[in-house]
Formats: sequence, C-alpha cells, structure tokens
Amino acid sequence: MTDRPTERALPAALAVAAAFAMPAALALPAALALLALVALEGPSAASAAERYEGIAYVRGTDRIAYRETHWLFDRDGTRERLVLYQCADRTAFGRKWVREVPSAVAPDFDFEDARDGYREGVRTEPGSRLVYVRENARAAERTRPLPASVDGVVDAGFDAFVREHWQDLVAGRDPRLDFLIPSRFEYLSFALSALHDTTMDGEPARRFKLRLAGWYGFVLPGIDLTYDRDGRLMEFDGVGNVRDASGKNQNVRIVFPAEAMRSNVPQSEIAHAGAEPLASRCKP
Repeated sequence: MTDRPTERALPAALAVAAAFAMPAALALPAALALLALVALEGPSAASAAERYEGIAYVRGTDRIAYRETHWLFDRDGTRERLVLYQCADRTAFGRKWVREVPSAVAPDFDFEDARDGYREGVRTEPGSRLVYVRENARAAERTRPLPASVDGVVDAGFDAFVREHWQDLVAGRDPRLDFLIPSRFEYLSFALSALHDTTMDGEPARRFKLRLAGWYGFVLPGIDLTYDRDGRLMEFDGVGNVRDASGKNQNVRIVFPAEAMRSNVPQSEIAHAGAEPLASRCKP
C-alpha cells in the first residue's frame, strides 16, 4: 500500500453509522446525510473538479438499487463535495452538499431525499454549529447544538479521518472514532480495523471492517470496505445509508469502478448536477 490514501476513501455518504441494523433499544433512525446547502455561486468560482461514481447492488444480486455520483472541487479556497443519488435509470432523487468548514474531519453538510422529504445536516452559524433533522416533507425541522467532541467526525469527514490514520490502518492498529448520527443528535463510537489483503478486478487490495465499538460491536453486523493500494475505495459491502421506497435501509454492495473516474470535469457539469430537479419516486 502507498503512504497515503486518495480523497475517495468513502462515499460521503458515507453509510457509517445509521447504516447499522440494530435492536429496537439501540435503533438508529434511517439515513446518514449531508451538507449545509452551499448553493453553487457559478462556474467561475470553482476550480477544476474530479468525478467518480458508485453503483449500489442489492446484496447477493445483480439488481441495481441506486447510483451515486460524486464531484470533488475547490471553491474560493475551500474543498467541497456534491453527491447526486440516482435511481437505477439515473433519475436523480437525492442530493448532498459538503463543505469542509471548519475542518475536513467535521464539515458542514446537507442531505435531502426528495422521495419522502427527509433532510439532515450540520450548519455553521455565527457563534455556533447546529445539527438539524427533518423526518419528512410534512415535518418541522428539529435543531440542536452540535455536541462537543475533541475528535468528532461528521459525515464525509470520514474520508479525512481515513487519510489521517492510514499508517495506523496498514500497520494493523485499529483507530476509533466518534461519528455524528444527526438523527440522534449525538456521536457514537466506531472502530475501523484491517482484515486481510486480497485482490479485486486483478488489482492488489486490502479489506477493512467498520463496526460499532463496545460490546454490541461484536454481535451487530459491520461494514466491509475494500481499498486499492493507493487508498481508493473499490467496494462497500453492508447496510447503506440510502433507504428503499418503504423507508428501510438497504443491504447493498456498492462498487466504485476505476474506469468511471474523471478529472478536469467542466464546471457546467457541477452546476447542472447542483440544480437538477429531484424526483419524488423511482420507477419500479
């Protein structure tokens, strides 16, 4: 493995915590989600961008559950991320914005799923940071102050966490992290550990497992993550953060094809993705 991973460590998505199917007493309400609506100010404000894609398959099948396209770019000196979630036929139904303020590990973010109106995120206001959740399009938004945490990780900040701890991971050490669950307005502790080296698509790779820390981490399912030797996420296998039509989190295998990666993406493409209307349902 190389010294440092790339910026594509995990889809901001990142289905870190709400992805876990837990007993009722510990249940995590639905999706992880993202960014404090940073509206695109126009193509001239942003620098050259990258794009990569993920295809989520219903686990154990070749049926596409959904797709996700990620754009990474700089705007006025700040790193940003835009994610568009799409039905199997590429109709967009959800969008996430991430802006790396005040830090890459704990960014502002906003996520919205237009199928039911679910929305959550973290936003910075003068003198404070707020966590917010809206359960559906008819519900009122609930807000609380972001809990204090020295090493708290927020949403796509998991990418930065992996980059910072890459040497620990490849050396076999298991870093722990406190990850924000917006729907619970609190952090939960997770552990990330190396499993074994493997190959995928003929390329050397390494597999890791993300699980809840503590006693229940051994009895609840974790998430398997496979990276190439440069730290690029190749596959996610577990319960994801994007819900199905019935509102349940899906057990998926998300593949991130290397051939779908693009650099120097035109800013007009980002502007289009940021403004694309979101559908209220996916076709069966």
